[in-house]
Amino acid sequence: GCKAMGRPNFVLCALVAAWAVLGSTADPLLVDPTAKGSALNAIGGLSGGGATSRLLIDYPEQQRDEVLDYLFKPNFGASLQLLKVEIGGDSQSTDGTESSHMHSKDDLDYKRGYEWWLMQEAKKRNPDIQLYGLAWAYPGWVGEGSGSPYTYPNLTADYITKWIEGAKSEYSLDIDYVGVWNERSSNADYVKTLRRMLDDRGFPDTGIVARDGGSDICNDMSKDQDYADAVAVIGLHYPSDYSNYDLCHSFGKPVWASEESSSYDDLNGAACWGRIITSHWVLSQFTASIMWNLVGSYYHGTNWYASSLMTADEPWTGNYWVSPVIWATAHVTQFTQPGWIYLKDGSGSGQLPNGGFYATLIDPNGTNFTITVVKIDRDHAPCTRPALPWFNVTAETVTFKLTGDLATTPSLSVWYSNFQNASADAPLFDHLPDVQVNNGEFTLDIPLGAMFTLSTQRTAQKGSHGTPPAASPQFPLPHSESFQEVAESQEAAYFADQIGAFEVHFDDTNTKVLRQMVPALPIGWSDHGSNGPMTVIGMYEFQDLTVQTTFRIPTNATLKGAAGCVATRVDQMWANGIVFCVYTNNSWTLSIGGPQIDSNYPAQSNIITSGSTPTSVDLGAWHSIQLTTINGSATGILNSTALFSQQAIRNIDTGFAAIGSNGWVAIEYGSFNMSKAGSAWSPPTPECKSPKVGDALAVRPCATNGLAVSDQVFILSPDWTLIHKPSGLCAQAASGNSGSAVNLATCDPTNPLQQFRNDYTRIRNTESSVTVSNNKLTGSLSSNSVAAGGSGDWNSWVYYPNTNQLRNQYNAKTNLGYPLCLSVKC
Repeated sequence: GCKAMGRPNFVLCALVAAWAVLGSTADPLLVDPTAKGSALNAIGGLSGGGATSRLLIDYPEQQRDEVLDYLFKPNFGASLQLLKVEIGGDSQSTDGTESSHMHSKDDLDYKRGYEWWLMQEAKKRNPDIQLYGLAWAYPGWVGEGSGSPYTYPNLTADYITKWIEGAKSEYSLDIDYVGVWNERSSNADYVKTLRRMLDDRGFPDTGIVARDGGSDICNDMSKDQDYADAVAVIGLHYPSDYSNYDLCHSFGKPVWASEESSSYDDLNGAACWGRIITSHWVLSQFTASIMWNLVGSYYHGTNWYASSLMTADEPWTGNYWVSPVIWATAHVTQFTQPGWIYLKDGSGSGQLPNGGFYATLIDPNGTNFTITVVKIDRDHAPCTRPALPWFNVTAETVTFKLTGDLATTPSLSVWYSNFQNASADAPLFDHLPDVQVNNGEFTLDIPLGAMFTLSTQRTAQKGSHGTPPAASPQFPLPHSESFQEVAESQEAAYFADQIGAFEVHFDDTNTKVLRQMVPALPIGWSDHGSNGPMTVIGMYEFQDLTVQTTFRIPTNATLKGAAGCVATRVDQMWANGIVFCVYTNNSWTLSIGGPQIDSNYPAQSNIITSGSTPTSVDLGAWHSIQLTTINGSATGILNSTALFSQQAIRNIDTGFAAIGSNGWVAIEYGSFNMSKAGSAWSPPTPECKSPKVGDALAVRPCATNGLAVSDQVFILSPDWTLIHKPSGLCAQAASGNSGSAVNLATCDPTNPLQQFRNDYTRIRNTESSVTVSNNKLTGSLSSNSVAAGGSGDWNSWVYYPNTNQLRNQYNAKTNLGYPLCLSVKC
């Protein structure tokens, strides 16, 4: 039996053995098809909030289609039942800006962005997929300067309705649901106005979801019946299954987890997702769960890296990763359809006796049914949010008893994953032998980490397009862009707008240029007016670059002293990095961070040097600006004249290249060039060439420019081991005492001294503690040593996935100096 399945595995052997023995000491769990609950609305994914799918459209067509198949194709991968997208609002909404279809009141362009394209591709693969749009931000004009989308509800309702009209008229897409304002206040007058306008304009079937945030919406609806009547679905974000939702359910409307997870897409992310798409019905009677985000097609160095169903962030190679989260999703979506009916708690759904959850869905039009079972322990169950209470789960054997029309079922198809098994051959959506049903009963052995699907449906498959192209995370240089091959109204390849919106359009000579399109401060979600508009490109590890662009400030620019800027080493919002700006008042600045939107200049304390330009920077004229940064020096050139050369700068910043401006002006860019500078572009020689058991772990300066050096390459495994990848050895604390040394050892994931626990999502996006035996991993500047506990100069770390570096800083920290990386010391 076991070896015939293709590989010996004690868990699978135990499962087969358990199915051969019917009966259990515990009472059977009843599955009663007459105990009908609510209908499943959807398991879905969210593109946007924001710009999370940005790089996908730049992929080679073959690999792009493959990624889309894994997401949307029925009975292949995630087989999503709903796609939620951002209605672009011209403002930073997590990982970038998405362009609005109406930058101004008299502007309307349905060719912008990639969400229309993505919805079309989803519908092409699954015509029945549901579509849902939601705004994170709004262009400033809808509030007429008030800063609120609710001051003039007719304007905002018209703006949203036009988006729905464009989906239909331009792309033949019917929008099933529309939200209000992501994670911000709802407004009764606006929602009622939007409902009336949708009805009047021919969209009575487009339901309004409110409020894509907290459950306080239910209190508001209880005080206003017309408000409640206008809402079709109550949408909650990151709802805890340990809260009370009776008031929300009292309206008789579906209650959804309309945004969920935000968790890194490794085994722990799959464990999180598999748990909640089961427990949300069992504990909270939610009938939809929508994962943020759909696909991690955005740069590391922007927020919440790879908190997604799968990752596709290398369009230059076509590499992508089909993560375990895809297969956790498939456990439900490949065996059900929206409209199938959940069985009630205690009669087909519920909590397992020794912890974990099970849920049954039945086909209302036939005899098909599906049971999902999930058992995740407390170490692996948490999502990014909300916090979980403490609980205990143990492995167990459970008997299910099918009743009524289900009792005559002869056998069930079985699919199995284990999200706590980090071994190379761990089961992920494995098709196991059928379980036989005798007298309506079958018995299942459920280990920790398990997710099972047992179903009468036999159309599921673990789809595969084979091995994707090999990964090469380092952004390819040199890189040049003339913008002439970019489709009108689109972003140029690999650019990721962070403030403002940069689109390709024809200029007055019928030549394509990249133009900043946002004319005024948007009604923001997270950015309410920080720095000037900018777009980034490259990778977060870059330091030594030459970046050159040509720019033109239009003659109708009203901002006095409008600027064209070029930058290296910047973070997501160019609060840090080295920025060179040239202004139309014939001045220039070199600064740490970009120009502020309120003053149109960098903060005075951030200006490294400044001066006057030798020639006039005229409106309507093209200018060339170039910045080179090498280690601790910078050179800036305007129109072939050096304005500064070998200027001393700090060398602690790493980050993207960027172009931008200092205000809401329609600056145009005619070309862009980025290339390597300096000599630090070959992998440095490792100080420890042959690591072995017993070698100490320490820190030393990180390899730069996206290069990796073998003695600094570590893997954060989902079983909490910290693996030195080239040697295959694991970090181990010498003891559980504070201040213990850390050395390499043969890997043993069960050894508490090798369990370096961390927030597996946040540690890839910001400094986070790494804890072993309740001691934080610390580092020392004076000795370059690390220890488990004790005093140190830092006790938080950040993981750089492109280079597999565990660093002591994410953005530059002057008190820590040049970034240091965990390293092996022979």
